[in-house]
Amino acid sequence: MPIFDKNIAITELEKLGEMFGVDSLYADTTEGPLAEFLRKPGWAWQGRAQWGPFGSEEDGTFRKGLLPLRELLDPSSELVLPGWSADDPDDLAFAAMWGLPDRIGSPCETRPHMDLLSNTHPGAAELGVLAATMLHINTDRMGGRGTRDGICILRSDRPEDIVSYWNMRALGGSVIGIPSEGMPELIDLLLSQPLPSYNVGTEGSDTRQEALYVFGGDNASPEVAKAIEDAAHSTHRVVHSLSPEFASPFVFEGLQTEFKRTVRVDFRPASHGIDVDLPRLPLVSKPGRSFGRGIVAAEVQLREVRGQDPRFTAQIPPYRRHSALLRHRQVHQTVDHVRSGYEGMVFGLDVTYEDLHVPFAYNQDVIRLLFDSESAEVRQSDVGKFQARAAEKFGGPYSGTFNQSGVRAAVTLAAGRPTGVSLPHLRNTVENARGNWPHSVMDHHTSPRDYAIRAVNNLFHSGLFVPTLKVHCSHCRVESHASVDGLGPTMNCEFCGQVYNLALSHSLSQPEWRYRLAAHLRPDQVEALLPALATTSLLQKLRHIEELPLLVLGLEITLEGRKVEADIAAYFGDREWLAVLGEVKTGNRIDSKDVANLEFLRARLQTKNVRCLLLFATLKDTLSPEERRDLRGLVERSTLIRTSNGRSSPNLPMVLTGMGSVKNDPLCRVRRERPGQS
Repeated sequence: MPIFDKNIAITELEKLGEMFGVDSLYADTTEGPLAEFLRKPGWAWQGRAQWGPFGSEEDGTFRKGLLPLRELLDPSSELVLPGWSADDPDDLAFAAMWGLPDRIGSPCETRPHMDLLSNTHPGAAELGVLAATMLHINTDRMGGRGTRDGICILRSDRPEDIVSYWNMRALGGSVIGIPSEGMPELIDLLLSQPLPSYNVGTEGSDTRQEALYVFGGDNASPEVAKAIEDAAHSTHRVVHSLSPEFASPFVFEGLQTEFKRTVRVDFRPASHGIDVDLPRLPLVSKPGRSFGRGIVAAEVQLREVRGQDPRFTAQIPPYRRHSALLRHRQVHQTVDHVRSGYEGMVFGLDVTYEDLHVPFAYNQDVIRLLFDSESAEVRQSDVGKFQARAAEKFGGPYSGTFNQSGVRAAVTLAAGRPTGVSLPHLRNTVENARGNWPHSVMDHHTSPRDYAIRAVNNLFHSGLFVPTLKVHCSHCRVESHASVDGLGPTMNCEFCGQVYNLALSHSLSQPEWRYRLAAHLRPDQVEALLPALATTSLLQKLRHIEELPLLVLGLEITLEGRKVEADIAAYFGDREWLAVLGEVKTGNRIDSKDVANLEFLRARLQTKNVRCLLLFATLKDTLSPEERRDLRGLVERSTLIRTSNGRSSPNLPMVLTGMGSVKNDPLCRVRRERPGQS
């Protein structure tokens, strides 16, 4: 675990915590802004230990705090610890390099370090109790740590060198600490282990060479520098000296252990969470210790969640404040700590637990916490609730059903016909308005007629259409359309109130089945539904293997006394870490008020370090001059932001026109207009 300076600015401390991916921060004495910061969700340790996460055992049977390393060490294992005098100038460096024996709680052979200064004895990598901390760590997958492996020069009178070396090793790197004024025998012992290297290119040449990085090489004495040069040359390496500034601003991906387990869980759509089985750790067997052995971090990554209620989400943004949602809904067992991060959800719980309850969160709560404001109020409009439920009938808002122009035409036609539409009429409408569907390559074996039949059948199976039968009263000769539930051997006329036989009605007029929209949906409801679902489907096509993003349709948020509505509010997690706020129009104009409202929300998200993309979509093929003027003004006000891959890019909006004629392109090529093009 890394060591930070508690006297630095809170913003810098927060950046370091995110960079190292720490689960929590602990300081023995806190006051003022630091104490307030450490009480925030995701940072404060909520466990039961006496000193933050560092606890002690009571009566030798129940431990509060983190799992000690001795619980994983074989009692028969032999550890060799060099001994040194407390008055040694390199006392602090030796403690950081090798550790202290009273922290391991396991038999440890202690020898004076002068007796170990020989290559015939165990190498430096086998010395000290800290060498055991890499136990069960998978060193094959250690990329993206924000630092390089190499040698770190340690000055005895500069504690910051010790802290830098300690933190570099906390990232899982292969870092060798060498005192700047060490004895020749000690330097030879430390350099006897395999030296880390990188294959780098040569400036002005196509050849490559093996490089050994030395952090703080200018601080080494001439004797130590020569010993490092000789060790590098003997293994055909070239020494590259770097500054002690070791870490990059990129996020630490975490250490990989061998304790993993793949799970598959079935759950009901309206479930508030799932129970997953945890991997077992090879703990040292101790009689009478079936629980309370110590706290470990269980990292949970949900790769795919299907059939979930649209109100819930299993995707939690990687912001510490969202840890409060997991903590609040974690009611089935005692969890000492909860954190939401880039690598997933992290739960601190006792190592003896065999399963873990992973809660789901409400979409609206997740969106609200993105703004990180106590005054923010979020709700879903009635139109949004209808759209969310209607989308589930077609496989969800990302299914792509309404990207098909023929399907949209059929639904729009039925919305304007209260008495319903005949089956041949529906099929003809889909076929005539299909655009370039079916795909000429991916679906080349399907004829336009077969495609129309398949599309109409899918609409029927979704439950959006209700079949009705035309019946004829034998008394008053009034025609009406009855649903399947209202059919029977005898019928009651709504006009004259007389009872007549259904068979006699069929003999008076040819029976005809018609299909109307369920619940007599209004045309304006359908018109608002089609472009919204077409836009969400297009957004998902821009992603390929990632989990479906969190989505709220018809989001209404009140922030700083201002009420704003976004037709689409989504959060894309892994790889993008991006919030999307969208305004979707059927034929109405995108006005300056729509632009200003979304720009207001984007500005508030940016102050909370949330990247935000504004989206404007319309079914019209072209924008009006007024719309172009308002959107161009938004573009001109754009500023540079840092993307998920670390590059700088202007936060330009995404503008989608002609959503009524979206191409059937599996690659989903989005056309970009040139500046100034009308």
